[in-house]
Amino acid sequence: MKYHQIEAFYQVMLTGSISKAAKNLGRTQPAVSMTIATLEEQLTTTLFDRHAGRISPRAEAEVLFQQVSPVMAQLNDIRHHFGRLTSIEVPRISIISSGNAGTHLVPTAISKIAAGGQQFRLMIGTSASIVSEMENQLHDIALTDEGAFEVLTNSPLFEVEVFNIPVYAVSPRGLISTQGDTLLTEEIKGYNVCTLYEENRSSRQIRSKIAPPKVEFSNFFPMACFAISNGGVAVVDNITCGAMRALTNGSLDVVYHRISDASPSHYYLIRPKYRPRSKVADKCYGSLKTALLSYEDISRPDRT
Repeated sequence: MKYHQIEAFYQVMLTGSISKAAKNLGRTQPAVSMTIATLEEQLTTTLFDRHAGRISPRAEAEVLFQQVSPVMAQLNDIRHHFGRLTSIEVPRISIISSGNAGTHLVPTAISKIAAGGQQFRLMIGTSASIVSEMENQLHDIALTDEGAFEVLTNSPLFEVEVFNIPVYAVSPRGLISTQGDTLLTEEIKGYNVCTLYEENRSSRQIRSKIAPPKVEFSNFFPMACFAISNGGVAVVDNITCGAMRALTNGSLDVVYHRISDASPSHYYLIRPKYRPRSKVADKCYGSLKTALLSYEDISRPDRT
């Protein structure tokens, strides 16, 4: 979907008429009719019933209207306020992330910008809640790992970049007797292994190869701390390795083995399409992207 399609659909729903919607939009009636037809074709559904030149919304249209109304209302509010401003201060930048990224990566990536006086609002959420809030244009930037459901990369409401973060086995030094910096999933069988919760997409491959863990978590960092404290093994990603080294100041005697046959953990850096942007927000986005690219690099599992 494109903005002009959403805008046309929204006006038709508000006015109940294609001709009234066309008048509000400053377009011709045939142009709006064609836009609605194209939208229906893209969605592979019928949004309106047509009878003798009149249209009536179907249930599908009502559902779509509920989804787009908050976005359109926010856009109208933005236009109203920006139209009244003669000078614009850089607003507080809102960033929402999953708990793992919010533990160390996000605060570190924006620290220099914050030191220069920029105000921030940093929030934590689940993957599903983050996607929902970004669909509603509630934050400037989002960073999430993969939860129970795949994050769509072709959303009409936000832009996404995907980063593949290597997976590691974190354990107390000397627990696992293996040579080198890598190991196979088979080599951690028999240990007290901790993974993310069963529904998490990124943990399914590992869990399918080992016995069900006695304790499962919804966040990498506390899971790693628990495993180390109890002489176990935590299956985490490289971002967690960096957070552990930075936040424990080297006080934990642990080793990090990359699991060579494990698929990487996917992280999604997200920006809304219909929220005003600023140069400072662009700079924050670039800083987060640089940090994620560094964690993609498997040649350095100790990045902090």
